[in-house]
Amino acid sequence: MKTIGLILLMIGMQVGMAQQVAYIETDKILDKIPEFELANNDIDQQVKQWESELDNKFTAIETMYQEYVKSEAGLTPEMKQQKQEAIMEAEKKANNYKDEIFGREGEMAKLQQQKLKPFYDKIYNAAEVVAKENSFDYVFEKTDDGIWVYTNPALNITDEVIQHLKL
Repeated sequence: MKTIGLILLMIGMQVGMAQQVAYIETDKILDKIPEFELANNDIDQQVKQWESELDNKFTAIETMYQEYVKSEAGLTPEMKQQKQEAIMEAEKKANNYKDEIFGREGEMAKLQQQKLKPFYDKIYNAAEVVAKENSFDYVFEKTDDGIWVYTNPALNITDEVIQHLKL
C-alpha cells in the first residue's frame, strides 16, 4: 500500500511541475519585415559579385591550361615545369579566395551575421517577452525543414510575437 501511495505522490509532483511549451514560426515573422527582404537582397547582390569574381578566376585558369596544352610540345622541360607551377599556383589562389568568401567563417557568413542577426535577435527577444507574459517555460522554433511530427496550433505564439513587434 505504501508503494501505491508513493507512486501517486510522484505522479502528482510531476503533474504539478509540468512544463509550459510554445513555438514560433520565424519564417512567418520574417516575411512581415520588409527590411529583412532588403537585407537578403543586399546579400544576394554581394554573393553574385563574389561568384562572378570566382568564375573569372577559374576561367583564367582554364585558359592558362588550354594554352599550356597547345604549346606543350614545343616547351622545354623547365618551361613545362614553370607553366604547370603557375597553373597550380593560380588554382591554389582561386581556391583560397573561394574559402575566404564562402568558407564556414568566410566573408559571406560574416555578411549574413551582420545583416540578418539583428532581425533574429529582435524576434527572439520578443518571443521571450511573450513567453514570460504567458508563463511559457520553453519556446521552440518551428521550421519547414524541422522534424516536428505534430504541433498543436494552440501552442503557436507567432501571432503574439508579431503583435509585440508591431508588424
